[in-house]
Amino acid sequence: MKLQFRESLSWLHTWSGLVLGLAIALFAITGAGLVLRPNLDVFVNRHLLAVPACNAPRPLDRLVRDAERAYPNGEFRAVEITADPTASLAVRFADDTYVYLNPCSAEILGIKNHYAGFFGTLDWLHRFRFIGNPEHDLSGKITGGLITAVFLVLLIVGGLLLWWPRTRGEWKNAAAFQWRRRGSARTLSLHKVVGLYSALLLLLITLTALPLSFQPFRDLIGWATNSPVASAPPPGLSRPAHGKPLPLQELWQLAEARVGDIAWASLYRPAATSAVAEVEILQRGAPHANAKSFLYLNAYNGETIRLSRYATGMPAGRKVYLYLLALHSGLVGGLGYQLLLLLAVLGIPVQVYSGASVWLRRKFRKAPPAATLRLRLVRKMKEAESIASFEFTHPDGRSLPPFSAGSHIDVTPLPGLTRQYSLCNDPNDTHRYVIAVLRCADSRGGSQAMHEVLKAGDLVEVSVPRNHFPLAHSAARSLLIAGGIGITPILCMAERLANGGADFRLHYCMRSRGQAAFLERIAASDFARRAQLHVSDEGTRLDIDALLDSEPRDSHLYICGPAGFMDAVIAAAAARGWPETLIHREYFAAAAHDSARDTAFDVRIASTGQTIRVERDETAVVALARQGILIPTSCSEGVCGTCVTRVIEGEIEHNDVFLTGEERARNDQFTPCCSRARSPLLVLDL
Repeated sequence: MKLQFRESLSWLHTWSGLVLGLAIALFAITGAGLVLRPNLDVFVNRHLLAVPACNAPRPLDRLVRDAERAYPNGEFRAVEITADPTASLAVRFADDTYVYLNPCSAEILGIKNHYAGFFGTLDWLHRFRFIGNPEHDLSGKITGGLITAVFLVLLIVGGLLLWWPRTRGEWKNAAAFQWRRRGSARTLSLHKVVGLYSALLLLLITLTALPLSFQPFRDLIGWATNSPVASAPPPGLSRPAHGKPLPLQELWQLAEARVGDIAWASLYRPAATSAVAEVEILQRGAPHANAKSFLYLNAYNGETIRLSRYATGMPAGRKVYLYLLALHSGLVGGLGYQLLLLLAVLGIPVQVYSGASVWLRRKFRKAPPAATLRLRLVRKMKEAESIASFEFTHPDGRSLPPFSAGSHIDVTPLPGLTRQYSLCNDPNDTHRYVIAVLRCADSRGGSQAMHEVLKAGDLVEVSVPRNHFPLAHSAARSLLIAGGIGITPILCMAERLANGGADFRLHYCMRSRGQAAFLERIAASDFARRAQLHVSDEGTRLDIDALLDSEPRDSHLYICGPAGFMDAVIAAAAARGWPETLIHREYFAAAAHDSARDTAFDVRIASTGQTIRVERDETAVVALARQGILIPTSCSEGVCGTCVTRVIEGEIEHNDVFLTGEERARNDQFTPCCSRARSPLLVLDL
């Protein structure tokens, strides 16, 4: 399928579902109730439909007169007779009101309009009889038919085309519910799978509804079968000037004699100017409830005008139409087919909900603004060569949001310039945040602004703390390894572990003491004897291999510092079989990425189907922003995790340092600020 066609179809599919979703859901919910109406009516309306066994029913004419007295404003239309001796008799009036009687005692069991009560209301809603003239539901039929046609073309067929996997490897995921996914990815998987497994029955229901709503489709059946679809009474037999029509009881006895083996029948009163009495008959053993025969009698002399038996004398076009109506209504195949139809139509509200919720989530989902605080820089202090600490408090002296060891905050020293810095004070401090910043020679502007622009007294925008480097408080033993400015989160961790009486060791590596921060603080701490300094220019450089060989393999390992230093420690731990789940790290910057082998790729937005090209010299964040899809970012180099996005399909080329090896192996999330695709396409949970 060409990309442009797919995008257009996706747009039409989405908007037709959004615009017609409530109407389609109304069709489905009301249809679900009507499918089981014949079975449930027996229980719900038992007081109207069931009587003690009646073997000597009264004449129909008397029963009709009793019904007319019970409903004096009605115009008698037909009497419905069921052969079962325990069934009531129903007298139908022109406004679809029924009077139910005991055929033996003539007791009035109740009066009920066909469109009243629970099932009647469902029928009234399902046929859209609230549109136009309620006495003539043509407007409702046309409205329902148009909705049905859109449902068929754009939602069912269009949905199947959009679902169709493009490669053999996608079939398994496309046909199974991906319950492990989260958010809109799981909702979208539900949408696709429910649509797939209900599509065949929904197609059947929809196609069989079209002849019920549109005359051209009935004409098509007539043309295909070369026979009429409608059953019309014989024309030209007018009511005579003199004489009276035969009693209904006598007409009924003639029908029984002419047809026989009747299970149910409806005997219609002749029209005002006609002498034709119509009897609609369902015989025992009929293939479905619509397989009715039609007998036309001369209401004045009882002669048979025409008998159209369903089995032998019914035109093929009429039989096809009635069978389609039975298929649509669940009147064939028994309870099993009805339950299948029920499941299929109940899937439609699920489709409406899942489709609309994914679209709404995508449409109104904005990057949740990171909760920010306007804090005052109350102290800026030199801690070592090129390292300064910054202490922030609330201007009104209020308490600040709490944080845990390993947390960081976003600091915006200049408009449009935001950087992440680890908190290095005790989490028990409720009125201040303290960070330490190394001024880097190759700074992208953050550390330079912190050192040169900010001064005590300035108001600075600061985020609430977030923690991507948390402590495992249940660890039996922890090993903390810091390199240079990496002491900032590690120091906070050490103080937290010491306060809790945990077993840990701290190793702090530095080039020289003059370049190391917080030495006095460590020396004065309660954990000073568990802290060991490794100073390169004093010849006490850390022996990583010896240290790790001396540690039990169930120790939790925490590492922070320059990327090369961290990579060396992590590699040494991995070589010794250290479980990756016990290795915790936080990078301050990512290694430079070699872009020489980068290639262009496509990203598809799962909720809309929109496909966007990411050129080889741009990031996915930039390409998406060009189309108005904004993903929150901060570091822009795969360190902070702000932009992490779920991936539904495709193979990822990870260029970040935020995700763990285990998370990368799952291949279900990536950092669009720097990572790319190995496959031609990534489908994003957006």
